This record gives sequence, C-alpha cells and structure tokens, in this order.
Amino acid sequence: MALDLMKYKTYTWHHNPSKINISSQRNIKEIIMPFSGTVFQDYGRRKRIVSGEGKFYGIDCIEQFNSLFSIFSQDSEGYLTIPGIQSFLALFHRLELLGETAPNVVTYKFEFWEVLNESEQNVKAWSTNYHIVRNGETLWDIAQKYNLDINELLKLNLEIKNPNTLYANERVRLY
Repeated sequence: MALDLMKYKTYTWHHNPSKINISSQRNIKEIIMPFSGTVFQDYGRRKRIVSGEGKFYGIDCIEQFNSLFSIFSQDSEGYLTIPGIQSFLALFHRLELLGETAPNVVTYKFEFWEVLNESEQNVKAWSTNYHIVRNGETLWDIAQKYNLDINELLKLNLEIKNPNTLYANERVRLY
C-alpha cells in the first residue's frame, strides 16, 4: 500500500520522513477538595505536536532542504497533511539541519504545533479556577458541567444576581 506524501502549505515532501511522532494531551487539573477528596477538571485537548526526522537524497539534497526552509521562514500557519491523518492547521515551529557523513544526503528534524481554533481552546489565560461563559449559558449549565452545587457557585460569585442571566465572556469562579 502506497501512502500519500506529507505536505505543509505548498511544500510536498519527495518522500515521507523516516520518523513521525504525534503527541496529544488533555489539559486536566487535579483539585484537592478539603474533606471531599480529589476532583479532576478536564479543560479540553491541548495542541498536537508533530515532530520527526528525515533525509533528503541526491545531488540536489541541499536545494530540497532550502525549499523546506523557505516554507519554515514564512510566519503564518498552514495546513499540515500527514498520511492517514486528517489535515489540520499548524505552525512550523522548528527545523534542524543535522550533519551527515554520506555524500548527497542531508538529515533534518522538524516540529509542527497545531493551531487550535477558539472553540477547542478550553484553557484560558485566566486562572483555571474560572469558567468563561459562552453565549446562552446559565449558571445551572455551568454547575452541571463541573458537577458543582448551584448554591456554592452563587456564594463564590456574589455579583451574579440571576443564575439564568449570564453574559458571553463573563468569568464564573468555580472554586
């Protein structure tokens, strides 16, 4: 079975890198509740990091590397296509040229970082003790989402007068 070639923006590899690693994580926080045990909060998926290593072969191996470097030098994100995985938006984070003893061979390493859209970024710049309200959410929705008591949320958020009326991007303290 022949695999498709790896692509980023307008660059297509002549042959796929010999090593490709895809790292995925979730942003999970452990919260210790006095006299209640431990609660885990799942703040969503973090960006995927794609790294790997490959070789360019032939008398034009340096030109092949330079073509990849010109794509790396661009300061905008693009779609990364890896065989067998749905394309996703990424930034070209790192590119290394490694020494090689063989003639007409250039070894390189690379790293891409996935660009998450706003709905996938559950980790906010503010403290993880807060929830950022989405359009149409109520305090009841938030309490259910985090398995919290509505009365406790009201005590922590004295500025909220009506649990049915929240505004988009408002911060709700959870703990």
